[in-house]
Amino acid sequence: MKKIKYLLFALLLIPISVNAATINCSAPGSVVSGDTFNVTFSGSLSSPASIWFGKIGNGGNATYVSGGLSIDGEEGASFSRTVTFKAGDPGSANFYIYDMDASDGNETYTDSGSCTVTIVAASSSNSSSGGGGGGYTYVERSSNNNLSSITIDGVTLTPEFNKDNLEYKAVVEGKVEKININAELEDGSAYVDGLGERDLIEGVNRIELKVTAENGDEKVYVIEITRKEKDPIEVIINKKKYTVLKKESEKEPPKGFDKTNIVIDKQDVVAYKNKKLNYTLVLLVDEEGNSDFYIYNSKNSTYIKYNEIGSKDLRLIITKAESVPTNYRRTKIKINNEEVEAYYVKGVKDFKLVYAININNGEESFYQYDSKENTFQRYNNKLLSSVDDFTKKLEVGIVAAVALVLILIIIIISMASSKSKMKKVLKNKKENEAIQKIAKKEEVKEESSTEEEKKPSRKELRMQKKEEKKRLKQEQDDFLK
Repeated sequence: MKKIKYLLFALLLIPISVNAATINCSAPGSVVSGDTFNVTFSGSLSSPASIWFGKIGNGGNATYVSGGLSIDGEEGASFSRTVTFKAGDPGSANFYIYDMDASDGNETYTDSGSCTVTIVAASSSNSSSGGGGGGYTYVERSSNNNLSSITIDGVTLTPEFNKDNLEYKAVVEGKVEKININAELEDGSAYVDGLGERDLIEGVNRIELKVTAENGDEKVYVIEITRKEKDPIEVIINKKKYTVLKKESEKEPPKGFDKTNIVIDKQDVVAYKNKKLNYTLVLLVDEEGNSDFYIYNSKNSTYIKYNEIGSKDLRLIITKAESVPTNYRRTKIKINNEEVEAYYVKGVKDFKLVYAININNGEESFYQYDSKENTFQRYNNKLLSSVDDFTKKLEVGIVAAVALVLILIIIIISMASSKSKMKKVLKNKKENEAIQKIAKKEEVKEESSTEEEKKPSRKELRMQKKEEKKRLKQEQDDFLK
């Protein structure tokens, strides 16, 4: 295979053909001694080749600082790389591009083109704080490595472009196999690498746009393009639509989860399993292109977001407890920008309980979370159980005491009712005795008057009897009053 080794240059844009590639170089025409400067090479391969940065040419007054030119590609592949040099003594720096054939094991170089950058001395007309009575004036190189826009034909990026925001997302349909990325520089002296047509695989595609300023400072903009699958598995979680990624993604799974394959809706899906926890993770993508790992339960086809929280030595998966601890209330809190379920006691501000699985040993437990210091401590479940037992016993005692009080009240009410009934009976008895006494007195009077007086007729007797009853009733009423 032909290998091309080249060292840099450019005065403006100079196309140079070197067997396997057509190369365009761009660099400053002159630099100040001691300054750094960039040389950018771009072009396309006319045949399969490997290109990389080599040595400085004869008598060069510049030294390599940073940047890489290594490219492996097939015919037609495009490339663009920037390398930084430091200017040496005044004069010129010559850069040569070599054609190297190492098929026989020997490196034979043939000069196939040279480029020159003029190096000038620092001016002493303006003084600075240098020692020895003389100052130096240096030419400032732009550090602006901002983009002023990023666009993709037929695709909407989120969020809206901002030069200080370095991460963007987008979702495209399964039929979209290629995209074309465009961008504009805020400073024309900078260079951006990564533009043009890009192939997309199904799932998440991570694309980087590297911007290099004139002084060599770099900034990387990241675009995450999710290409939908042709026969997607869609799920609804909390009224929000997600798609299950069936193929392997560039997103790294959590530590301790190994790649495996499962079947969801009769389709093969790449998943990640932790045998110790017996948890299986799948990657879900929402309609904005955000992707997260979810715990998949194959028994009931449910998905719970994987929330790993902790520190270097403590890794926790926050989940829901089967029941809320006694005297605690359920709530939602944010830990490391992730919303999780927690439990709190009224009046306690900084401390909450969370229920979690320890990834290191697989044990489940309540943990006390200190929101002020963002720390976790395993909660004493036995203490929690003893509190629950005491509370239950206390509840039983309170119920028994209330029942006893109710029984006593019922007895008192019954006794009061019985006493009232007895009084009524006695009152009726006294009334009857009084009526009987009056009746006897009247009988005695009637007998004595009968002896003395003439025997009355029947009509008179009836009238007397009626009058007697009326009189007795009146006396009875008077007595009762």
